[in-house]
Amino acid sequence: MRRLLPCLALVFINVGPAGAGTFPWGGPPRPSREPHPTVVALRDSTATLRTNLGEITLKFEPDGAPNAVQAFVKLAERGALDGVRFYCVFKDRMIIAGTPPGEKAETIEYENTPQSVTAGTVLLDRTADGQNCPSRFLIVLADQRHLDGDFTQIGEVTKGLDVAKRIGSMATRPSDGSPAPLEDAVIEQATVARKATPEPKETKKK
Repeated sequence: MRRLLPCLALVFINVGPAGAGTFPWGGPPRPSREPHPTVVALRDSTATLRTNLGEITLKFEPDGAPNAVQAFVKLAERGALDGVRFYCVFKDRMIIAGTPPGEKAETIEYENTPQSVTAGTVLLDRTADGQNCPSRFLIVLADQRHLDGDFTQIGEVTKGLDVAKRIGSMATRPSDGSPAPLEDAVIEQATVARKATPEPKETKKK
């Protein structure tokens, strides 16, 4: 047993050129990289969509898709989402609002988010060439796990899912190959409540 102890020690401790006491697999894990301040500021930010049928509140999830969330927030803050319609209703499954396909819209690179697509999930729609379209978004009304990984998730509905489901229960008619609601469902105003970024503390001079 005594002869085995030095051998076992060599398995765990590398005393070669790298220096005594180091781990042969590169040492203990390094602390993870600090997230970008923009991501931190958006973590607790929300958007309120005031529709003609009630309010829908979204909480953003920027860690997996910082560019998508930031693009959506910028559109909302400059009023680009005010007056847009829910132009497509897949009954009791999902509703789509924003710039209808065929109309010119801003696009950004697709970001893959691994979260499950469940009721209340908010996704960005994609263009035919696979780009994200921040001005066109989907609110999922029931679990849609077959969509996992197909769209970028930017957040979830924390309040007003009943309003979204009311829109999702509307009668529809065919329009350009999509089911369009017979009633008007309009985002009258979209507002964003950003998390306040704490100011750096001043160091007292001795």
